[in-house]
Amino acid sequence: MANMSFIEQYNNLFSLIEKAGNDTDMTNLYPTIKKFVTDYESVDKTATDRIYTKFADKMQGMLEENDFVYQRMNNKVEEIRNRQYDFVGETDTTQAVQSKVLQLMAELPKTKTTSNANQIINKLNATIATGVIGSKAVLELLKYPAYIDMITETVKQHAFAGSKTPAQQAFDNLKDSELNEATKALTSVYMQGFHLRKLNEKVTKSKTIMAW
Repeated sequence: MANMSFIEQYNNLFSLIEKAGNDTDMTNLYPTIKKFVTDYESVDKTATDRIYTKFADKMQGMLEENDFVYQRMNNKVEEIRNRQYDFVGETDTTQAVQSKVLQLMAELPKTKTTSNANQIINKLNATIATGVIGSKAVLELLKYPAYIDMITETVKQHAFAGSKTPAQQAFDNLKDSELNEATKALTSVYMQGFHLRKLNEKVTKSKTIMAW
């Protein structure tokens, strides 16, 4: 802008402010706006006031829009996170699970010792490997104090994963995918707002242009 006249610089800046569409545009534009105001404030205060006001108003508009978008997207993330699988239509496995639990109780030792620890783990893993019913049965054992210390965290995780039907797994995979994308988008909007707020602090340190 060094070779432009005052009017050309003014018009160019006015146009650039109008075209600015994100935090990067505003951040890149700020030093030029600041220099223009510093250089010409004593020459034409009305013009520099207009540029300052135009830039500040644009900033406020972007901040308000960013806040609106962030709130909407945050609500979307929460909606996805709280989405629950609908078990309507699923086969009732209660009886089959209870039968497997009783079978496990009969086959597992009464207490866990150093000598039978591996035997217990192998038995539980074999039960989980049988499918959904076996996995649910292992999880049911957690309700009985005598068996809690037999089920390691790893076994518990395997049982939890194995307790889900293909339909549940598909639901969880879709949910995780949507949540991941929505969270990424939310983070991007948050960072845009963060940069805008930091820039706005510079612009609004003082209400007078001379404070720039």
